Amino acid sequence: MAKNLSYSLVILLAICTNAIAQFGPVETPAAQLADGDTFETGFTLQVSGQALGVTATFPVPTNWEDQQAELVHQELHPNGANLRFVNLDGTRQARVDIPRLSGGDTAKVLLRFRVARKAITPPSEPQQLTLPATKDLDRDQRKYLLPSPFVESRDAKITGVANSLALPDATPWEQVKAYYDFVHQNVTYENGPMKGAVAALDEGRGDCEEMTTLFVALCRAGEVPARTVWVPGHCYPEFLTKTDDGTDRWVAVEMTGNWPFGQSPEKRPILQKGDNFRIPGSRKPQHYVKQELAIRDYKGSTPPVVTWLPTPGKDPPQAN
Repeated sequence: MAKNLSYSLVILLAICTNAIAQFGPVETPAAQLADGDTFETGFTLQVSGQALGVTATFPVPTNWEDQQAELVHQELHPNGANLRFVNLDGTRQARVDIPRLSGGDTAKVLLRFRVARKAITPPSEPQQLTLPATKDLDRDQRKYLLPSPFVESRDAKITGVANSLALPDATPWEQVKAYYDFVHQNVTYENGPMKGAVAALDEGRGDCEEMTTLFVALCRAGEVPARTVWVPGHCYPEFLTKTDDGTDRWVAVEMTGNWPFGQSPEKRPILQKGDNFRIPGSRKPQHYVKQELAIRDYKGSTPPVVTWLPTPGKDPPQAN
């Protein structure tokens, strides 16, 4: 018979999946979400021995200027499981604490949201858009000009390319499109592990993460605020502009496929916006908020089995 093991276990499972400084309430009136899609998230955990101090955290949909989200159903097992939500800067995180599981038990957490988000469409008059002056950016917007994990916007290679792409007589729309075109012309889509903007530039290949980080890095090097948007299984960038009446307008672009600049069929729920997250209990900033599960003390003959919903993976958007 296998010997029971007693140890502290931490399981880290990542998703490729993230504009306002304060989040709106998740309980949006149902009438406003009548046409929203249903999105389910959570996990199951199977243990072969006693498990004490189970903690799971994962990002969930929340309200943005282009999305409304409402929690409409939840299932928590065992009965002693406790669920709460934590607002981070750029996402809303679910935290589940389970004091104890016995050998052979299965914990299950299922959260169902109704999510209504706006379609990604280009501005009606893109040539009329302007870029906000750096001095006019608020604290939340200013951070989208700074380097972040995997977005090395001050690296000499990145700034060199951004300078070479500068178009003195171009409109902001034309200038940012030059960054977009450069990425499409110089980076071939290839699925793989996260490498970042400089690696994408050096190697000339990468998936949604590399193409997005390179575009965001070029924008920031060119003094254009930009950030990453994370949805289940995918990410894409957006950059900040101002309309002719001075209103902020974030413009989303799709880096995978051959979608026109400023257009995308993406409609999956937004889980997080940003690429420099501070996670409670971690000193290092994170590129995105992962699905994580930790067990303080575990005694079992076999490792625990955790299954996340939705399943981690990478899946660029498809045409409708």
